[in-house]
Amino acid sequence: MAITNNQPVSRVKSFKAIGLSALFGAAALLSTVEVSAHGYVSSPKSRAFLCTSAQGGGSSPACVAAAAAGNSSQYEPQSIGIGGANDNHQNLIPDGKLCGANIGSMNGLNLARNDWGATTVSAGPRAFIWTNTAAHKTKYFRYYITKQGFNPGAAPLKWSDLEQIHQSAPADREQTSTHIVNLPQRTGRHIVYSIWQRDPVADAPEAFYQCIDVVYGTPTSSSSAPSSVSVVSSSSSVVTTSSSISNNTCAGLPTWNANTAYTNPQQVQHNNRRYSANYWTQGNDPALTSGQYNYWLDLGACSEGGSSVSSSVVASSSIVATSSSRSSSSVSTGNCTSPAYVNGASYANNALVQNGGSEYRCTVSGWCSQGGAYAPGTGWAWTNAWALVRSCQ
Repeated sequence: MAITNNQPVSRVKSFKAIGLSALFGAAALLSTVEVSAHGYVSSPKSRAFLCTSAQGGGSSPACVAAAAAGNSSQYEPQSIGIGGANDNHQNLIPDGKLCGANIGSMNGLNLARNDWGATTVSAGPRAFIWTNTAAHKTKYFRYYITKQGFNPGAAPLKWSDLEQIHQSAPADREQTSTHIVNLPQRTGRHIVYSIWQRDPVADAPEAFYQCIDVVYGTPTSSSSAPSSVSVVSSSSSVVTTSSSISNNTCAGLPTWNANTAYTNPQQVQHNNRRYSANYWTQGNDPALTSGQYNYWLDLGACSEGGSSVSSSVVASSSIVATSSSRSSSSVSTGNCTSPAYVNGASYANNALVQNGGSEYRCTVSGWCSQGGAYAPGTGWAWTNAWALVRSCQ
């Protein structure tokens, strides 16, 4: 009887033990899921991402040195974060520890070296993409870049080396987050430092950090004046040219090929429409993946329709002004009769508007119609969409 009476007690104790073990195990699992729920900058590739074995960067001299100094991010580049950051970044991360977010096991990311894998960039808009291994509500994504004269091989990155260049608006949960960041003029090697701050009210106060190594290269030919401008020789030929530009915006552009890799600012034609790559892309159909923050930017139909003779004349004169607007002394002045610019309105190539006391001509209709960052004369990226014609005062 004694044995019979003890068996239920033993079973109860066993069940309690199993239950507690299961409970603790579940808690540990939930904790693990939360810890692994982060993100990293995948384009341009961050220092941590490049050192992962999947990227083949683990054998590079800089990554080997980082591993020797401590670099657990080579297994989880998405985990460079601080649980209770809540905007308190500079107080929580001391100088020299920025790339590893003051995490001891990631101290190798802070090494001062000139051979970190770097992406070639130039001044102007550039897409930065965070790949989020778990989506969270966002307060902001913030971007800094090192000041001119910074030497990444002289000393580890300090807060005083940086200047802020972009901060995004709050966002909902996203698997990937793309931001168009306007890179300032620089020369040589630099570090772009990005912070992802989760929404501390609706989500959690956690923040994540990424160092992206870049090197400024020679600007591409796309930054020069359009070829259609350079061939203008007389006002009469300009009228003819302006007509051909407004009727066939895809002349000379290659047809999109799913097997070809494209990158900003390459343009293609597809299904009688013109598209510009926002960043690196391959196999993404422009008709299905276009938008300000998608793979492609829709720049409008190849044939947008002809314009009246009078508007062609105005457009042609603005083209002449554009070719000389590289020199501020050649920009004309006078009374402008073009309509006032309306943010977000739809504009065709060669449309003339007034904004802030000056007149502008639309050069890329897709961006002209975006507004905001592309607002003529006031948006940080307006020169990619508009050309200054003259001062109206």
